[in-house]
Order: sequence, then C-alpha cells, then structure tokens
Amino acid sequence: MTPPDARLDGKTFWLDVGDGHVAVEQIGSGPAVVLLHGWTLDRRMWMLQARALAGRFTLIALDRRGFGQSTAQPDRAREVDDLARLADQLQLESFHLVGMSQAGATAIAFAQRHRARVASLVLQGISLAGIPDHSNASDRIPLADYAEMVRLGALASMKRHWAGHPLMAGLSGEAAEIGAAMLADYDGRDLLAGAAGPSARLESVAALTVPVLAITGDEDTPWRRSVTQAVARTAPLGQARFVRAGGHVCNMSHPQEYNAALSAFLTRPLLPVPSAVND
Repeated sequence: MTPPDARLDGKTFWLDVGDGHVAVEQIGSGPAVVLLHGWTLDRRMWMLQARALAGRFTLIALDRRGFGQSTAQPDRAREVDDLARLADQLQLESFHLVGMSQAGATAIAFAQRHRARVASLVLQGISLAGIPDHSNASDRIPLADYAEMVRLGALASMKRHWAGHPLMAGLSGEAAEIGAAMLADYDGRDLLAGAAGPSARLESVAALTVPVLAITGDEDTPWRRSVTQAVARTAPLGQARFVRAGGHVCNMSHPQEYNAALSAFLTRPLLPVPSAVND
C-alpha cells in the first residue's frame, strides 16, 4: 500500500491491525513518545508539538481506528492491541504515552496491561468514571444525538454543533485552522459503529505504577479540571499541571507552555518507586 500522506512532516507508514490499517507518523530523535488524539480529531492535533519537540524526542503520532487516514474499523476495545502492535513493529521496549481526552482510557488500559513498556503516562483533559460532576454537565457530549444526526445525513449540522461545544473552544490563528481542517475531514463513522466505549475508572488510576502527569487548561470545563486533580491525587506517582488560559485542547491553543510542561515531565529525574507500590 502507498504510505499515508505526511501530516507532521515526518515519516509515515501503515500499521496492519487485522481489519484494516492505522496511519502512523514518526518524526524526531530521542526518547520515544506515542501520541493519541481525542475524539473527532486526528494526529494533526500534535503539529505544534512536532514542530517544537522533534529535536528532543521521537514523536510517534497515529490516527486512531475510525479517525483520520486510518482504515481500520472503529473499536475502542482494540486500541490497546493496536498500540502493542505498533510497539512491536517499531521495537519499542519502553516509551512515554500521551492520551488526550477520549484516548485517555486507551492510554490507562495500555499502561495497566503492558506496564513494562510505559515509561510514563500523560493524560490530557481526560474523562473518568466515578468523579462527581458538580457543574451540571457543562461538557456533556450528546453522542446519541450526534449519532442520529449522522444516520439522518446531517453530518454537517452535527459538526457545526460540535464546533461550538465548550470542549472545542479557545482556538485561534493557526490552531483554529488546524482544528477546522480536522473537523472538516471527520466523517462520523465511529458514531455509526455504536457505543464509544467506557471511560476509565478512578480505581484504574490508583493501580498505575508509572509516573503520571494529568494536564489540561485552567479554562477547561469544571468537570475536566476536577478529573485532572483527581488523577493527580489518586495515581501513586501522579501530578497535575494546568496550562494558563488554556482550554481542553491546550496543546494547540497554548503550545509554548504545554510543550514546556510536557518536556519537563518527560525529562525529569527518575525517582524510586515507593515500596508500597511494589508489594
């Protein structure tokens, strides 16, 4: 097959995942960092990280099944296996893993099932079951309504509604152009495939044994900020960071501060794991 088009000015290839292919792009040199995008997005959401961090890290961004250039059928339950295939193909013994929003559940599940392969975990603006929402669901995503709109052929209307959602707010300039391009290419096939799959649960975070950075903008929705704080409190080696004036997609809206926080976390001195974690 012809390799997928480059989106980050890197090297692209297809990853065979059995029922299709996942588009993967690699750029840079140094410690490996695998980047998982959020819902309706694709690997282009990491363009501003690729531009700034490729001199320090090997960035590996993929279009999750059902999104972007990937041809594999949407199936959240299979994404952990897709990551394992990717690590095997690239011979990655250990790497840093970044999961944004919806992909946070995949990142946590992979860290649980393949603990030796995850050097650290970054969870950006994720959802988490078991955290009370005291903000009256300010960031609720009406997935059932959106799915019905797509089934009725109203994809354009669905995307206009989603573009005005609080979770998509705060983009301007180049970031807004990138966001608009990703949304324009989103085709709704994951909504037609059925339920999106469950969020991770708080007890899953408590079982993580790797360093965890929970990060989002300080203007993300109140519930996402609460989840970010809960992850930092609950993960044995967790910490939180809030990007000043950033929203849910703070890596795009405020890349300089986000990139500095990410780089500092990934290059921090390694600390001994508490003995209680090893028992």
